[in-house]
Amino acid sequence: MNTTRTKWLAILLAATTAWTIPACDQNAQGGGEHDHGAAGQAGRDEEEAPPVVVTLFTETMQLFMEYPHLAVGQSASFLAHLTVLETGEPIRAGSIHFKVTDPSGQTQKIILDAPKRDGLFVPEWTFDSAGAYTLEILLVSDQADDRINVGQLVVHPTAQKANETAHASEKPEPAGIVRFLLEQQWKINLHYAVLDRKTLAHRLRVPGEIVAPQGASAAISPPIAGRLLPPVDGRLPRVGDLVKAGQVLARIEPAVPVSQAIELQSLEAELALRELDLDTNAMEVERNIIQSNAKLKYAQSSMYRAQQLKEKGVGTEQQYDKATQEIRLAEAEVSAATTMKRSYERAREKLEQLRAKLSPQSSAFAHETGTFALDMRSPITGEIVSVKHIEGEYLDDTHQEVFRVVNLDHVWVRANISEFDLAELPKNPSASITLASHPGIRIDLLGVGGRLVYIGKVIDPNSRTVSVVYEMPNKNALFRDGMFADVYLETTVASEAIAIPDTAIVMDSGKPVAFVLHDGEHFIKRELVLGVRDRGFVEVKSGLAEGERVATKGSYALKLASVAPAEIGHGHAH
Repeated sequence: MNTTRTKWLAILLAATTAWTIPACDQNAQGGGEHDHGAAGQAGRDEEEAPPVVVTLFTETMQLFMEYPHLAVGQSASFLAHLTVLETGEPIRAGSIHFKVTDPSGQTQKIILDAPKRDGLFVPEWTFDSAGAYTLEILLVSDQADDRINVGQLVVHPTAQKANETAHASEKPEPAGIVRFLLEQQWKINLHYAVLDRKTLAHRLRVPGEIVAPQGASAAISPPIAGRLLPPVDGRLPRVGDLVKAGQVLARIEPAVPVSQAIELQSLEAELALRELDLDTNAMEVERNIIQSNAKLKYAQSSMYRAQQLKEKGVGTEQQYDKATQEIRLAEAEVSAATTMKRSYERAREKLEQLRAKLSPQSSAFAHETGTFALDMRSPITGEIVSVKHIEGEYLDDTHQEVFRVVNLDHVWVRANISEFDLAELPKNPSASITLASHPGIRIDLLGVGGRLVYIGKVIDPNSRTVSVVYEMPNKNALFRDGMFADVYLETTVASEAIAIPDTAIVMDSGKPVAFVLHDGEHFIKRELVLGVRDRGFVEVKSGLAEGERVATKGSYALKLASVAPAEIGHGHAH
């Protein structure tokens, strides 16, 4: 064995052995030595029967009590050790009530106002008749207030009968028993855990990052070169402003060359002349329509007179034909004038359409002091996170980013898993994350309404990793684009497995072991076969059973006690 290691082991054994409390002098203490192989009254010899041992737990306390097998007329001492489970400390102050109920239902009490010493109360009782009694203990202390129903006490008619019963009930010690006194446990504040079943999962820890989902981040750039202007009815947005999809964020006033400006002015002048010409011709057409309608009305009147004369035999056929011809001519003039009017109306509509294309009131352009400006709109609803240019700045035609809008109502968690770990990854792995910005918080992605988006199909040639992407809601704006995260991908799940805290596991000769509580001062060392580890718990495939109580904090001291049990568990005085 390595010399240094041997020295350290010797030191640890010496320190642990020092925890043993030497037997006190009977005359000085007023009590007798309590060797946990032979508890009871002073003067008992080494062959006396073993005591009755009681180990009980409430939600807050542990009771470990020893007393002799009871007989009528013999005084019996009850050695009651009380421990606070939360801290592993002994009860140091307070009163205790021992309530004994006899077979007839009559009750008697013994009240002790303080422990004999830390953690130990020693009431004494003499029973007047045989039978089955019940015992209830009430503790009143600043450390804990609790009630313990100890259960039945059997009082035998004679000491011989009590002794026979004690020897008949004696059982051999289980294999691997380790004796560790309460006084030793209190020195190290030993803690316990009750084994139950949990669903555990093996998780592969990989680096990850919070990013904006696809389509949730947009860069707004000018479509053409020009001067940056604010919206007509507002200012340029600032970082932190909320915007809606389609909202005008700014305008771009293009720089129009002089030749184009002259052409635009000439075109506007030509349109004005055309419009004036149309107006003049329209007036002439309206006048012709009026005249044609007047001629038609006159011809109709002449036709009516000619027809009346013809019917009376006064008028001639020639007069009637002439009137008919004049009506036809007048109708033709009215039709021609009306057609001309419609033609001018269509021409005016086309002229208006052409003017509308160049109009500063069109949907694509805004107008300011006789210039044109093109709107820049946000394609998504979100928050302005970047503004890179100021009002009046000239932007070239390289599509410089002016604004960046991000919508983080939902975020993506992108994990990068090594190609060498892909074989462990199931088809739809669950996942949880931790963030450096929020230590101590672990978030189950599926538990908060998230979902698996995809598992990448392409290996990154530089990092040799594959992306695994989840989406989840960003409640309370907890997540920021670009945050680093540790992602825990579930690879193996053990459902309803017996789970032991990892603090209860001690390595002994290269094998994992745990110490199971047998009674208040005895433990049994068990070798374990372990499985999945998950957040402080380990699956136990064999070696332990559900409901057993194992030592957690301080379990390594039990390992040391198991090395030299004769020295470490010798006995202690009461």
